[in-house]
Amino acid sequence: MGENGIIQHPELLKLGESLPPGNPHGVSVHLPTWEDTLGWACRDRRVLDTMVTGYPRFFIPRVVERLADRLLAHFTQSHGHEHSNVDLKGKHALILSTGHHALVCRRFFRQKLDPDSPKVNFDILIAHWDGTITAVREDDDLPPRKSQALAALGQEDIFLLPYPVDMFPTAKAFWQHTGFGISSRRATYWMESAPFLQPATSTASKDQTNHVNHPSPTPFDKDSNAKALEAIRTRLANCYSTPSFPVANDDVLLYPAGMSSIAAVSSAIRSLVMPRLHVQTNGTRRRPSVALFGFLYVDTLKLLSSLLGFTFHLYPFSTPLTGPSSLSQSLESGKLDIDLLVTEFPGNPLLQSPDLEKLWELSKRYGFALVVDDTVGGTGANVNVLGKCDAVVSSLTKMVSGGCDVMGGCAVLSPSSGRYQELKGELWGSGPGAALTAGNEGMDGKAGSSERNAKRDSGYAAAALEGDGEEQQEIKNEGKEETERSWFPSDITTMNHNSRNFIHRVRHASSNANWLVHHLLRPHASVQEVYYPKGSSTERIYEQFRVKPTSTPTDNIPVEEEEEEGGYGFLVSIKFKTPAKARAFYDALHVAKGPSLGTNFTLCCAYTLLAHYRELEWAAEFGVVEDLVRISVGLEEREWLGKRVGRALKAAGECQA
Repeated sequence: MGENGIIQHPELLKLGESLPPGNPHGVSVHLPTWEDTLGWACRDRRVLDTMVTGYPRFFIPRVVERLADRLLAHFTQSHGHEHSNVDLKGKHALILSTGHHALVCRRFFRQKLDPDSPKVNFDILIAHWDGTITAVREDDDLPPRKSQALAALGQEDIFLLPYPVDMFPTAKAFWQHTGFGISSRRATYWMESAPFLQPATSTASKDQTNHVNHPSPTPFDKDSNAKALEAIRTRLANCYSTPSFPVANDDVLLYPAGMSSIAAVSSAIRSLVMPRLHVQTNGTRRRPSVALFGFLYVDTLKLLSSLLGFTFHLYPFSTPLTGPSSLSQSLESGKLDIDLLVTEFPGNPLLQSPDLEKLWELSKRYGFALVVDDTVGGTGANVNVLGKCDAVVSSLTKMVSGGCDVMGGCAVLSPSSGRYQELKGELWGSGPGAALTAGNEGMDGKAGSSERNAKRDSGYAAAALEGDGEEQQEIKNEGKEETERSWFPSDITTMNHNSRNFIHRVRHASSNANWLVHHLLRPHASVQEVYYPKGSSTERIYEQFRVKPTSTPTDNIPVEEEEEEGGYGFLVSIKFKTPAKARAFYDALHVAKGPSLGTNFTLCCAYTLLAHYRELEWAAEFGVVEDLVRISVGLEEREWLGKRVGRALKAAGECQA
């Protein structure tokens, strides 16, 4: 690795190698050829067996799998007779950071279980730092959390949800859509530091349970952890603040993953609207409804529908907002009744910018909440959309970190929102929102308990799956006690360190991308279309929200690199004139290649194969074609970038197919 996290010689990387190379917590994995990407998408063992790691929500880290196996074996050996009715034969397990997550996961498993299959008990195993493991039968409540509250920072209980091996696709879906799984750093800390997991030695003394007495590691420092969280909040609050709408630190909520932030905000909105939903003729309440505008990230759709119980409506980016056959007309006529609209600014991967001004007007007129994912917009560094929505959600995993070695997410509440106080109270567990008393129904619309969740920096979505009121109450009670401890301390430290200069990095990478688009990509004869905000059909809308300079540029610094000037983004998508040219370009491009975006080093991927391999025809209906090539441009020197992209374009031009 070179300066600023740049990979100097990506052509030397091997298939399956971690990105960044040699980092055990790498967030991406190298897939050097188109065929390798296809192999990953169709689960070819040739590719899977070489992978050291992968994107942590799409690929359960190997250290997490090893820890799950060790804990299941330890439970069987140490507690098997006592809990002989807990059957672990032929089972794997997900490991989650909190009891609340485990309860939501168990509910999800129940719903997905084939009704004709044999009965399966989804027991929860609570692993304690001292090596004891508490089994909670499916019909039992979770025990009080007193011991958890007293645990040293970083040594809190973790929760295992065993499941039959043939339910792995269901377990993987929960892990992927929610971001609720433990991080590789937490798993590594347990594997390397939990005394009962350390190998025995001939000279070590043993305790009464026949475990070796290893010295426990020094716990993480609470004050340092709190300061790191506050530093990240301050950084983000300053980034989103304007003279008209200053953003306070407690308007920023932090989460262990970007999907967790979407889950938390959507759950809060769901809880607030549930008591207002009308009762239908069959005696049940209408389910909450969400509209997804544009081509949104697939996991956002599945999280909102499968886990949070929203009825969803998909509106392509081409949907007019006003006039005949428009979104406005559907709302006015009553054909569409929504509680939430979610969009991205700009969208990924086609980089179109929705008309937030009009969407914001519609949200106020028809009473739905508007949430914007601005990850591709640079998390406030390039565009600031907070004044035209109720909340912004963003993945800190991307360019805010830039290091490609830690997960995180945030939600930023808009001071201009009429829902500001309600949402703030619902998410922080204080203020007017927390005082509201209304049922939090399940997917069947049956009324449940009225108690609110306190979810400070936790990423804990309120349970919205089917079930009786008592179980809803159990899940809500567990969620109320959760704090930012679900985000592992060393992950927080890493994010704080990585994010110190993120605004500068976002704008530097954006300047590089803008140069590539206009000097190399758009002029080339093999390229059919380049998707990029600058020069697109929605550039005018993007410009409305682009962060403008607050001072006069100095004479010796180009305007596009001025610190106060927001750029046009670091993400570029390319459609070539033939699929063969796309593949020739990809194979000849000597940069890091794999999932994710927003890395300090340039990262390329065959986006549609990675994200939509099992729904290629559906994605193509939105213009996201199978042979789309996406490049997340990094911080390298332009000469370095130009040579590599130029050689790849030459290979595409020489391809005759």
